[in-house]
Amino acid sequence: MTFFAQELKNIADRCEFVGDARYVGKACVFRLSENVTGKMEFVTEGVAQEFSALKITLFNRKEGVIDTQKTTLGDIIGRKEIYGNKKSPYIWSVDSPDWYGYKPTNADYDAMAQTADDYLEMFAEPQMSEDIGMSM
Repeated sequence: MTFFAQELKNIADRCEFVGDARYVGKACVFRLSENVTGKMEFVTEGVAQEFSALKITLFNRKEGVIDTQKTTLGDIIGRKEIYGNKKSPYIWSVDSPDWYGYKPTNADYDAMAQTADDYLEMFAEPQMSEDIGMSM
C-alpha cells in the first residue's frame, strides 16, 4: 500500500459513510450508495508536490460528477508548529512522500474523518442517514 493510500485508509476507516473502500494509487474510491461512488484524495493547491488539502469527488454512475469538495488540512486540523513556525500541515512528495515536519495525531485523523462524514452525509441515502442518527 502506498503512503497516500495508507494515510487515506487512516481517514476512511474512521468514516461512517465510506463503504467498500478501495485504494488505487493516491486515491481512495468508495461506495456512498448504489448509484453514487466517491473518491477521496490529497491534492495540491498550487505548490508542486505539496499536498495540503483533502478533496472528495462524488460521481453518479450514469450522470458523472455530482459535486466536489476541497478543504485545506489547516482548516480541518489547524495550523501546527512546523520547524519553528505555525503552518498548515501538508504531505511533501519529492523523493518519498511523508508529512512535512508534523505527523497527524489520532485526533487529527478523527477530525479529517468527521469533515469527510459531514460532507458525505448530505449525499447519503435517507435510510443510511436515519440508521446512523439512530445509533448515536
